[in-house]
Amino acid sequence: MTYVDLVLQRLSTDDERDAIVGGDTRLTRAQARDLLFRLADGLVQRGIKPGDGVAVYVGNTPEAVLLNLAVHLLGGRLVYVPPEPGRSELEALIKKAEVAAVVVDPSFGTQLDGWHLQDLPGDPVERVPEPEYATVMYTGGTTGLPKLAVHRSGRTALWETRANMPPMNMLSNTLITHGSGAGATMTALLTGSKLVLGPSKFDADTFVRLAREEQINMTIFVPPMMYEVLDHPECPGPQFHVIVGGSPLAPKRLRQAIEKWGPVINQGYGMTEAHAITMMPAAEVDLANETTLRTVGKKNPLMEVETRDGDVWVRGPFVMEGYWGEPTLQEASDGWFNTGDMGYFDDDGYLYLNDRSKDVIVTGRTSDNVYSRLLDDFLVTLPGIRQAAAVAQPDEALGEAVHVFLVTDRDVDFDSIRDSVVAELGELYQPRGLTIVPQLPLTKVGKVDKRKLRSLFR
Repeated sequence: MTYVDLVLQRLSTDDERDAIVGGDTRLTRAQARDLLFRLADGLVQRGIKPGDGVAVYVGNTPEAVLLNLAVHLLGGRLVYVPPEPGRSELEALIKKAEVAAVVVDPSFGTQLDGWHLQDLPGDPVERVPEPEYATVMYTGGTTGLPKLAVHRSGRTALWETRANMPPMNMLSNTLITHGSGAGATMTALLTGSKLVLGPSKFDADTFVRLAREEQINMTIFVPPMMYEVLDHPECPGPQFHVIVGGSPLAPKRLRQAIEKWGPVINQGYGMTEAHAITMMPAAEVDLANETTLRTVGKKNPLMEVETRDGDVWVRGPFVMEGYWGEPTLQEASDGWFNTGDMGYFDDDGYLYLNDRSKDVIVTGRTSDNVYSRLLDDFLVTLPGIRQAAAVAQPDEALGEAVHVFLVTDRDVDFDSIRDSVVAELGELYQPRGLTIVPQLPLTKVGKVDKRKLRSLFR
């Protein structure tokens, strides 16, 4: 039994119950089931066979969620395309992914001749016995053209676990074509929950409205989204549980969220290439114990996690098979994957992340490491600073100097900030430059884009 079978079981009961809500579209379970079969039948009519690749260039819509299911129903290879790619990037990704078809959301501005949903019969398609489906997900692309990470149907183990969760009213804020968004949408459907899709580009005003109108009791964030909601003048009070992933939370912001919403903040550590690496349940966070605000939790029992010379390595069922067109991890490294994160375990088995290895600032005559995340987390504890990002700035004497970009809600004094940093973290961490910005640039999946900030110095 695949996760698609589990979803179909949910969609085959309580026909009039809400299944998926997005924009102006509201689908009951019966309507969602009908549309799923229409989409699958349309793919079959156009020659899609088990193993064929189907690239999807879509936004956060109910139709897109069901299209993803339809591809896997047929045993196809689902290839997510990043949002807002340039023409050359889009062409390069599709060529590299070796797909048989591309499905485009017309609202993305690319109109293609094709078929329309109302023209499709919607009859149940011939099922593929035990299909070996695959999902190909683009990486964040912060180091160049995104790579394509391949996950096979072994993730069914994860879905079967989630299917036992109680139904919810879930608001997914992240892109459904990225790991956290895809996981959230499938979790909602597997549990028989009402899935509410936020817009493709996050907007705190819309979140506040949807949380109220749809009676949301579970939501998914990456940290910058949660910070926007916490800073919103109409930030909701306690009403929902929260899952946060994508990057670690600043301890001050985690404390603020718990004080606002209660002990309901669950953190997960993962990435496109490796899902569900560690988990930090809300119940294990203790405001009186600062270390519990900094950890990303203990390893998933189904995963192996090691630190090697400070680098975090993982192996297990939720790690990708490899990058499309490259040797598999099994061939290259016995299944182990270097996450690119630097961290350590404490004696109780909790994992702490120091920084992304590419974000470490190497400075001074002795080439010491400045962990930018540690500095970011401290800066937001200072009065007037809402968000912070420390990056390396080329420096003739030091090699790299610390430069900080800040989002503030009042005037701040650079000398005072520098003195506070030195007093707390030492001379090595003192900023040599400061830039005030209205907002920090984000990657396509909502993480702070430090690569873009570093490029300002070139």
